[in-house]
Amino acid sequence: MTGQGGGKLLFAAELSRASSVDDLTQRLYAGIDCVFDRVAVGFDLLDPETHRLRQTSARGVSDFFLARYDQVAREADPVLNYAIASQKVAYNLSMFSEAEWRDLPVYREVFSLHRMVGLVYAPVVVAGKVVATLNLSRGGESGAFAASEMQSAKELSQLLGSLLESLLVRERLEREHRLFQNTLESTREAVVISDLRNVRRYANRAAREVLDRQPPEAPHLDEAIIEMRERKRSGDGFSGLVQRVVEMPEDDAFVAFLRGETRVSELPKWLPQTLTPRETEVVELVVTGLRDAEISERLHLSVHTVKGYLREVYRKLGIRSRVELVRMMIDAEIETPLD
Repeated sequence: MTGQGGGKLLFAAELSRASSVDDLTQRLYAGIDCVFDRVAVGFDLLDPETHRLRQTSARGVSDFFLARYDQVAREADPVLNYAIASQKVAYNLSMFSEAEWRDLPVYREVFSLHRMVGLVYAPVVVAGKVVATLNLSRGGESGAFAASEMQSAKELSQLLGSLLESLLVRERLEREHRLFQNTLESTREAVVISDLRNVRRYANRAAREVLDRQPPEAPHLDEAIIEMRERKRSGDGFSGLVQRVVEMPEDDAFVAFLRGETRVSELPKWLPQTLTPRETEVVELVVTGLRDAEISERLHLSVHTVKGYLREVYRKLGIRSRVELVRMMIDAEIETPLD
């Protein structure tokens, strides 16, 4: 923003500290007086495609004015429409004489509530699309805006565009992070993510439960990973804590998938009476945490055949998933298969 006043630079610095769009708006209202004298100010967030209002707020006008404007004048406001269509700062007294402005329906029905003679809309553009407008107005004898103020409105809207772009990206990433984190927490698969770059490790709820159940003498997670890799290289079968590891070299990270509820000391006595010997064998391997591909290797069967055995097991036991199967085998109180 132009001008010699250090207050403008401090205002710009204060805006840059905003942590959210709402915070940016409040900082805008708190510091706007160092740029413009005696103005009412509004900041409207718009849908970038349709330009429909997403959020509105203002300082210096009544709630009734805002409601009335949205109901009667927003779609018909020629100054706002020009600002959005041209992506340029629009000034009502550059488009109309004061007499013509006062004679317009939007003035008589809405803007007259605060005697707004001078009105400026500065579009806030992000990635070539108008995502917000900075709205400035004055009433009575001080209604006119000087050319220097129009330049300040343009510069301020450009600054708001840069800040808003960063905040919108930040809010989107934070939302995605929460979504992915909540999804990871809710999944039943035990997952441990090791971030080598930041030297941090994250285990979801299922993994924490698995690790908490490990006896004191059990190998540490990193030891189990090494053992799993060595057994895999040698071709030996392995059914320890770590089921598999997925490397993510571009992110300097890796993901370890742990074997879940593997503490089944003995299958129910009724199981061999309900299933065939081969089906029982498949169940024994499922409850140790092996996947279909690992079971197929262990039993020298095709993955398709293993899946077929599991479908038949589910049908006979009246269940629908691997999780239900493991739970049934773990529950010591179950003595008969479900109907």
